[in-house]
Amino acid sequence: MISCNSGNEGRISSVNELEKIDFTDGENVLLDVRSPEEFAEGHIPDAVNLDVNGENFEKEISELDPSKTYYVYCHSGTRSTRACSELQEKGLKNLINLKDGYSAYKK
Repeated sequence: MISCNSGNEGRISSVNELEKIDFTDGENVLLDVRSPEEFAEGHIPDAVNLDVNGENFEKEISELDPSKTYYVYCHSGTRSTRACSELQEKGLKNLINLKDGYSAYKK
């Protein structure tokens, strides 16, 4: 995993450690930025799907709560990196990019 910004570096060292994060506490959000079709085929439990390539992505991310911490993943890390950049542009600061994404989680 890599942090989208230096303030979160080191908080998690692997996708396997996601089980230690409470995504039902209202503080942490797991964002799957793959397509709805990919999401339907399988996703990490408690994930919310916001397709980074979807036509509504910019509108959807503008509605996110900037006080929460967002753990962002895609299949392998390319789209989540782009999504993190867009989230930062919208003012979100607590972002963690799950580097190897769903492919690492499935292993």
